[in-house]
Formats: sequence, C-alpha cells, structure tokens
Amino acid sequence: MDKSRLAGAAMIAVAAVTVPVIAWSQNPSPPPAGAPGPGAPGGDRMGGPDGPSREGMHRGWERWAHMSSQQFCVDRLARRAGFIASLGFKLNLTAEQKPLWDKVLAATQGGQDAQRKLCETLPADEAARDKLTAIDHLHHRAQMLQAQLQTLQQAEPAVQALYDKLSPQQKQILDHPFRRN
Repeated sequence: MDKSRLAGAAMIAVAAVTVPVIAWSQNPSPPPAGAPGPGAPGGDRMGGPDGPSREGMHRGWERWAHMSSQQFCVDRLARRAGFIASLGFKLNLTAEQKPLWDKVLAATQGGQDAQRKLCETLPADEAARDKLTAIDHLHHRAQMLQAQLQTLQQAEPAVQALYDKLSPQQKQILDHPFRRN
C-alpha cells in the first residue's frame, strides 16, 4: 500500500471511530447590543465589524474554558464523526460500494465504544477538571492513542477493500479530504 492510500485509510479509520457519537453542543452567546452579528452587514463570523475581534475570539475560548474535560472529549469525538459523515457524503458511494463502507464503519465500532468509555472516565465538572495533573492528561492521551491504534489495525482490511472499489475521482477525494474543489 503506498503512502497516500495508507494516509487515506488511516484518515477514514480514525474518523470512522466516532460515527455513532452524538454531538454535545452549546448555543453561542449573542453579540452585544448594537453590535452586528455573524453574517450581518458590517459584521464577520466573530461578530466584529473589522474582522476577528479580540472580544469575539475570547467568547470562543470562553465556551471551551467552561466545558468539562468529559464534554470536551466527547465533542472532539463528535467532530470526527461529522467529518467522516461528510466524507461518506462527498464520496457519493454506489450501491456496490455502500456495503464496503458499512464494513468500514462496523470494523470501527469497538474502537468507538472504547474511546467513548475513556471520555466518560474524565471529570464531568469544572472543579474536578481543575484537579487533573499533567500526568493525568498524559495517561488519558496514551489510552486514547492506544484505542485509536487498535481501531486502525482492525479497520485497515475493510478500508483497503473499499479503496480498491473506488473510482479515480473518489480516490482523489479520499486521498485529499481537506482540499476544496
């Protein structure tokens, strides 16, 4: 398997690890009175009239600062799930390819469950999160990486089978998923 295929296979498998996770979301705070909001004339996506404002950027970080470690972990898994869902949509799989895609997803189910359980071991409140040490973070990250590695190893044959049945255009999408065409 060449490097681009391996990278594509790894990307699918890692992202597919989190497909069934439901996203935890939080409503963004409204812009200050009189200030243009996102998408409004004179405003930007951060809510400021002249580009990303310090205040707008602070609001984004503030949201994460009050999120528990557990919520942040699940949110990260959910973002990966969204990525893999969008990748599946972009591939526009044929009837012949869909069962192969389903096998990729099935091969990753155990890894998804393992990572979700690891998220649940993290503190669910802000006070407990502040008690975590750097060593605690390192141990959690090592466990997550081990779960991801196991999932990659289990999913590789299914990803290879799918890749072999993709058209050249679909392979291009899979090989370079972040390219905007």
